[in-house]
Amino acid sequence: MPNKSKSVIAIFFVSILLVPTIIPSAKAGFFSDDEKIVKVAFIWQRWDILDLPARIMMMMYKRILRQAEKEYDVNIQIFEFWDRWRGGDVQSGKLEKYDIDVVVGPGGVGGWNSPRAYRVELKKFVRNGGGFYGICGDSTFGSLGVVNLPTGYKKPLKKAIGERSFTPMLGLANVYTDASAFDHILKYPFWFKRADMIKLVGQLPISRAPIKIQSADLPIQEPYARSRVRVMMGNAPLVDGPIILRLFMPKVHDIAVFRGSDNPYDDTIKGKKAIVATHYGRGRVVLSVPHPELTVGNSKAHDLFARNLLWCSKSLPVRESLKTLLKPWMIWFVSDYLEHEKLIWFLLTLQQASE
Repeated sequence: MPNKSKSVIAIFFVSILLVPTIIPSAKAGFFSDDEKIVKVAFIWQRWDILDLPARIMMMMYKRILRQAEKEYDVNIQIFEFWDRWRGGDVQSGKLEKYDIDVVVGPGGVGGWNSPRAYRVELKKFVRNGGGFYGICGDSTFGSLGVVNLPTGYKKPLKKAIGERSFTPMLGLANVYTDASAFDHILKYPFWFKRADMIKLVGQLPISRAPIKIQSADLPIQEPYARSRVRVMMGNAPLVDGPIILRLFMPKVHDIAVFRGSDNPYDDTIKGKKAIVATHYGRGRVVLSVPHPELTVGNSKAHDLFARNLLWCSKSLPVRESLKTLLKPWMIWFVSDYLEHEKLIWFLLTLQQASE
């Protein structure tokens, strides 16, 4: 056989192998008609007082995901993982044991102070190809941390979450939570107690604010591009991380931005990031400041939640450009030989020291 023919055949077979990785399908395989099985783990923390109503919240999640099964032709298996400070489901390796596809951090303040073993397992899971969907307080947990925390607010916030110190966040995306949004809420920081925090959180379920879905090069929410959806408020908005980290971390894609506000926030959040998506190693990350999944009576908001989750699990049938895929794979390749997280935290330390 001529060399030219051999080359053509080789290119043909390589193309068949690469197509499924470049164009994710909702089916289990490229030539399969079987339903895709998606294993979703909701992670809860015994040390977080805001995780107490987990049972009620799980009822809402399950109802939305049952609807998503019909719309996206998938079979969603739901797990509930609970962790204590000295052990638990995540820390005992159940993410790997049960072959979980995506972790959902449903919110709360537990990520602000968490055991090191807990964070290590979550980062390893995402780096090796899992998905992380952090909502509300867990959008901070998945970020680099908090910036613009007004003077005098650190001590009362520690007091409110019941811990004496903050631990590092996961650093899965090159964004920060912009705590300046709390400025008008915490008017008297030294009198702010845990009861005040619970009262504040109690205002969120009835809040609604418009977010605008961006026409991004990562088309997770393509059916809603350039439209507005009213959603339940949650955490403070996200802002860009350090420019220098863009050399080492994948691009952060703006999926939605705030176009208005509602109690307890003011108009300073307008125009800031509401939902972002990125890659981390071989895994995928979505951080959502608001709660589309808890927005009662809004099917569009519920679908935003389902599409974010399915994209994180690599089960959403959308076409991604080579531009969005190339850099994450390059970073994954490098990370096999270099623990790039250490470099990232070193650069952050240098920046903070210079400020």
